[in-house]
Amino acid sequence: MDDPKSFERLRFFYGRLLTAGDFSLEQNYFRGKQKLHNRALHGFGIVSGLRVSVETGKVVVTAGLALDCEGNELVVGSNETLNAPPAGWQTAYVNSHFVEQELKQDATTNEATIIRETAVLDFSEQNFNHKHRHLRGRWLSCGNCHPLTIARLRRSAGGWRVDRRYRPPAVK
Repeated sequence: MDDPKSFERLRFFYGRLLTAGDFSLEQNYFRGKQKLHNRALHGFGIVSGLRVSVETGKVVVTAGLALDCEGNELVVGSNETLNAPPAGWQTAYVNSHFVEQELKQDATTNEATIIRETAVLDFSEQNFNHKHRHLRGRWLSCGNCHPLTIARLRRSAGGWRVDRRYRPPAVK
């Protein structure tokens, strides 16, 4: 959404021929409104779940829901197990980011007929929540599309451990 101050939607009337562009505009209108609602009223961060633990060298993230800075809903439907971060790292951040996957190609047009919205979990050496403002118990979203950092891991002599001093942003 380029201009958050204005939204365009279809005006329906009898006899109007609807095109694929019309349906896209209709979806973008409602998706844009939902994202604006999420950003403006809730900020960004973890809504529920998404607890991170390290078990036998693997990183486990529980199912949960979060909002990213753009207002996308990050849904992790079941517990996820990740391999350990790369060997050379001393600190790793666990991130969740919004991804749209195109599914089921149409045989005649070779266009995707279904788009799946999902959250992907991965590691980085960067805390993507860094420099975000916190005001009156709520994290303020920047409006940009970037991963949400949900945990920090530290390498110790015994392997990776979750850094309990790190507080991920939470939606209140």
